[in-house]
Amino acid sequence: MERVRKRDRKASGEGAARGGPKGPADPSRVPPLRVQRRKQAFSVFGGPVERAGDAESAAALAELLAPDPGLARALTHGFHSYAGRMHPSTARVAIARFSQPGQNVLDPFCGSGTVLVEALAAGRIAVGSDASPLAVIIARVRSTTLGPEGRQRLVEDARRIAETAAERARKRLRPEIPKWARGEKDRFFSHVALELYGLRALIGETQEDDVGLALRACLSSILVKFMRGSDEAEARRIGRGVPSHFFASRAEELARGLEALERRTPAGTPAPQIRVADARDLGMLSADGFDLILSSPPYAGTYDYGEHHDVRFLWLGLPRANLDRVQVGARDQGLGTAAQRWRADRRRWLSEMARVARRGAAIILQVGDGVVAGAPEDATRAVEEEARRLGLDPVARVSQARPPHDHRLRQIFAGRPRREHIVLLRKKG
Repeated sequence: MERVRKRDRKASGEGAARGGPKGPADPSRVPPLRVQRRKQAFSVFGGPVERAGDAESAAALAELLAPDPGLARALTHGFHSYAGRMHPSTARVAIARFSQPGQNVLDPFCGSGTVLVEALAAGRIAVGSDASPLAVIIARVRSTTLGPEGRQRLVEDARRIAETAAERARKRLRPEIPKWARGEKDRFFSHVALELYGLRALIGETQEDDVGLALRACLSSILVKFMRGSDEAEARRIGRGVPSHFFASRAEELARGLEALERRTPAGTPAPQIRVADARDLGMLSADGFDLILSSPPYAGTYDYGEHHDVRFLWLGLPRANLDRVQVGARDQGLGTAAQRWRADRRRWLSEMARVARRGAAIILQVGDGVVAGAPEDATRAVEEEARRLGLDPVARVSQARPPHDHRLRQIFAGRPRREHIVLLRKKG
């Protein structure tokens, strides 16, 4: 299996996301990233896998819990960090096993677009939505290949912006500080914030098209790296010009990933359709329209996505109010999420999935045990019980322990394992 995966990555050109021959930018090939520390973008868990339901289907699902770490940064998967991402190999194997080329694939909790990227690369017609405008921007950037000229412009614009911002930073030229940014001194050291303001202002002078959107996403992708850390001495070693260099490097990395994605995508496959939408109301989608629904809904009481990405919303000028109002399962201090709303929300998004799935279609959900009203919840039991009420048949599931890392969760899950699950439902025909 590993040999097959290595050949697949080589054939698809995914190695380009990790390097390649050096040379100047041109429309057909983007030069390699010169300075980029390898990051482990995903945790790879091991341990026993519990299976339930149809034996053959459960065996297929078990493969999804054995991710290939070599795919973690393939294509555009390593471009932008995002909480709660599905592993790329989980998406890739699920799409290959449970859909056919040319079929329609939906991810109504698309996050940063992992399922959409893999669906595009596999020749599926992909549709995604998310309540977060930040998620939709990242997903669009990661799945819009731009073409050779667009990728060349992305790299050249990023380098020009970076050189100008770095030069101004080294000369200690202060950019105009917008009113919204005056409180950012608590998150960034002054010289870092000033350089980032300069980058943002220069990006704002570019065209408002797909390349301009990609430049904004590149800025978003580096913000957390340069925030104040607990070690002040380490933070102060960030030299002038370093944020600008990382910005340009991130654009180069994105361009190489997009080039690899374009090479791997079968000719004629349309770009994914991605929009800001509430998964509890997919009225813009027709009934019985999808052959596969593959998604990882929010885990109860685990994240507040607006708060988690607050710095990115602010610096990209994105509104948070609607996300704060509609996001599903948001963490509420130490209590997880409110029980009544959580159950009502789950019923609504499952109902919408049932409505838009074709008869016999697979609905594959990656779900995790969460915290509801301060108590642990078995995610599979709750999903399967609700699915039956909606005319969905729970076919199989696999589960694997995910030991909690923070003290709050260790207390809540004391005496019982906290697990992650992959559940296969089918719409009855």
